[in-house]
Amino acid sequence: MKKLLTLAALAVVTATSAHATETKQWFNSATYTDQDRTFDNDALMLSSRYFFAPQQSSGVWDDYGYLDTDSNVGLSYYNDEYMNRFSFAGEGYFSKEVFVVGQVSDLGEIDDHYTYGVGYLYNDKLKLSIRRNESDLGADSTWLKAEYNHQLNDTDYLGVTIDTDDEMDTYTVSGRYFMHLDAERYISVDVSHHEIDLGSTDFSYNNALVNFYFNRNIAVGVGSYDSDLALQGKYFFNDSYYLTAEYVDRDAGEETSLKFVAQF
Repeated sequence: MKKLLTLAALAVVTATSAHATETKQWFNSATYTDQDRTFDNDALMLSSRYFFAPQQSSGVWDDYGYLDTDSNVGLSYYNDEYMNRFSFAGEGYFSKEVFVVGQVSDLGEIDDHYTYGVGYLYNDKLKLSIRRNESDLGADSTWLKAEYNHQLNDTDYLGVTIDTDDEMDTYTVSGRYFMHLDAERYISVDVSHHEIDLGSTDFSYNNALVNFYFNRNIAVGVGSYDSDLALQGKYFFNDSYYLTAEYVDRDAGEETSLKFVAQF
């Protein structure tokens, strides 16, 4: 908890006033997670993603639409008590409709991972892709993904994603509903169902989170992660900097995290 408070203090110092703009291209985050379980584990994740075209805000400062329809590149780094993982990913559009995807991770480690694929964007609403995952030690796999965005008006939308392996044994179905209530108040609802096949066994779980935006600066969320209570709070210093704090009461122990975002 002391580490979380220290990170929060640093974020407040870092966040300076900036003139509000509704488009961003470069999204950066640092997340610290404290898992208070039988075997305690602290994790740090750093990520950076750059879009080659401005991304339009949906009305709140952490939502820029459901579908990514512009070329982008990203870096991420994860570290905890047991592993270090670095990855690079990109999505490039050759035309308004055709795009390719790629990712490399754990290069130089024991098990290198590679992902490559191609996709098609139809009418800025339906995004289809197929990708191949390869690793040095694990089994290779082919994945199919379909994303659909139904724009209800200038701000409100309903998005659905299906991501499955080619045998449809392991898959995720997720959805997001975003709605403008009035003035500066918004609500977002995120739900997902996961099916995972491990060969000798399989399991499934559901996640749900509802966020209520009181105004431009404050949002509070409540939900369930695999039947475990999840609480979330967001504070936006301005359009460029914000903090997200989350608490999950898992069966194996409590989990708290603090995320600082800088976007330009």
